[in-house]
Amino acid sequence: MNKALIAIAASLTLFAAGAANAQIGKAASDATDAAKHKIDEKRADSKAEKSGPVGKAVNNVKSGYHKNRSKSSADKAKKALKNAG
Repeated sequence: MNKALIAIAASLTLFAAGAANAQIGKAASDATDAAKHKIDEKRADSKAEKSGPVGKAVNNVKSGYHKNRSKSSADKAKKALKNAG
């Protein structure tokens, strides 16, 4: 009986550790996405400065999109880390 309880406890511990690792992996993925969107936002800002009126408008929209996606991904990463802890 004791051996069975120890085996069950060990398997639950391993399962919990696996779930935490999955959350940490998700957080890392979301953080990477946030960084990529931040880079794309800065690129669009740079292109907007060098463009004419239409290009400026298009690149400002792109910049806003990437800014929102970056914030969303960063929030998802924070939430995944909180859930892992």
